[in-house]
Amino acid sequence: MKRRTKIGALLMAAVLGMGVLSGCGNTPASTETPQAPEASGTESTETGGAEAGAPDISEEVTLTMYLIGDRPVDNDEVFAKINEKLKAEINATIDVKFMSWGEYESKYPLIFASGEEWDIIYTADWCFYNAQATKQGFWEITQEALETYAPMTAETIYSEAWEQAKVNGQVYMLPMNYKEITSYVYMARGDLMDKYEITSVASLDEAEAYMDAIVANEPTLIPLDVGSDYDKLFVFDRMWEKANWESEEKVAGIGTWQAIGSVSELDDTAAVKGNYDQAEFQGVIERLKDWKDRGFWSKNAVVNTQNNTESFQAGKSALALCNANTAKSIYAQMSTEHPEWDVRVFDAQDGVPPILNSYLANGMSIFSKSKNPERALMALDYLRNDTEVNSLFCYGIEGKHWEASGDNALVSLPDSANYAYDSNCNWGVRNDANWRVVEGGIPGLEELNEVWKENARSRRYQTFVFDDSSVKNEVAAITEIFNTDYKLLGLGFTDDPAGDIAKLKEKMTTAGADTVYAEMQKQAQEFLAAQGE
Repeated sequence: MKRRTKIGALLMAAVLGMGVLSGCGNTPASTETPQAPEASGTESTETGGAEAGAPDISEEVTLTMYLIGDRPVDNDEVFAKINEKLKAEINATIDVKFMSWGEYESKYPLIFASGEEWDIIYTADWCFYNAQATKQGFWEITQEALETYAPMTAETIYSEAWEQAKVNGQVYMLPMNYKEITSYVYMARGDLMDKYEITSVASLDEAEAYMDAIVANEPTLIPLDVGSDYDKLFVFDRMWEKANWESEEKVAGIGTWQAIGSVSELDDTAAVKGNYDQAEFQGVIERLKDWKDRGFWSKNAVVNTQNNTESFQAGKSALALCNANTAKSIYAQMSTEHPEWDVRVFDAQDGVPPILNSYLANGMSIFSKSKNPERALMALDYLRNDTEVNSLFCYGIEGKHWEASGDNALVSLPDSANYAYDSNCNWGVRNDANWRVVEGGIPGLEELNEVWKENARSRRYQTFVFDDSSVKNEVAAITEIFNTDYKLLGLGFTDDPAGDIAKLKEKMTTAGADTVYAEMQKQAQEFLAAQGE
């Protein structure tokens, strides 16, 4: 009971200490310059020929930046304007490349070893940050480098964000400067709900009833067209989160997503297990199998490279599952393109408190082999902090894709379909100081925001960063299993849940999962000790 009381107090303190909900435009909580390690042998290559104390930008450079997702139609037009500003300010331009949601998990690690010259990349605690930081894949951002090449960031970055970004005491990411709650919603076709007398889609049970009606009456539609690497586990996650929140153990993930590890937040010994060894796992897989068997998603979901929101927008499916930020841009677009669909948005949390994210949920890093790391840091400084550049990246061209409404809001214009609000993998440069919300957006969203804000929580291991340097081979083998066997189960593709879970465990054991979890537990115990627990 002591641990339960303490955890409850910590979670309440986290919520009460939170500034405002994601996207509400608060100013940074602190302007204190973050304390970082001293420079570790990284010397500037941009000092000669400049004014005293100023970086040398006499040579024009083109920086290559990798983002995740599909290239928006107007991306090049938007970045042409961004590059005008960057050329004038730091004599640099950015060439943007994209890894689609269907390929990023396989392609992301490969580009570090490809020999290709590039400079900047999106990263996150769920998107290879720790894995590449511990492999020297990212350039270290020291306090000296921050003050010299990113002075706007040095003045405004949340000090706690800087601390969270440390791996073995060193920083390899500029985390988002944005206080974010991750909450999920269903987007449903209101015209179909009315047609089949469905009044709400705000829980797993209600989503099931809605999809049953679609299967029975709309043969040309896929109820929920999940499939890309990004959202293959979306439905699993909703069921898994709910089952574990309602259990006595309060099981939550720990370490990298691909490691398939979890721990009871009430267990002071931090005993790490594979998800497949947790009590709720089989029941979740059995329900997923039932949904798959009932035709709720395509039999080709395993190889489908289109994510579920894209299918929904294309009129191929009747339901979408996504986070609330994604829903904002989709709702605005669909309301313009297909008002007859009467798109409706419902809370998909199903009683599970949303997560108050760490700042590492989105960020930007610099390639350790970049030929221009200092100039890349300068570019990130502008992408994060310059109001004009940040707004272009986040919302597109003012007057074409959006127009301002007051100081902290915007109205999406018809051309936003070609550069949707907050959809261009700009998340790593989100900044509370500049953030605008969509005016006249999803009906009832503000009410939902208040509920989410009131209930949001931080997980016990929210800022735990697993150093996998001693178990790299085992983690690589586990990741292969995650991308094959685990995702198959997560989509319900099994004829024998218990048997296939046993086979998954056997494969994981052979791959060295027990060694990984033992190391993870050791580090988790050290993490708790450092937190004073």
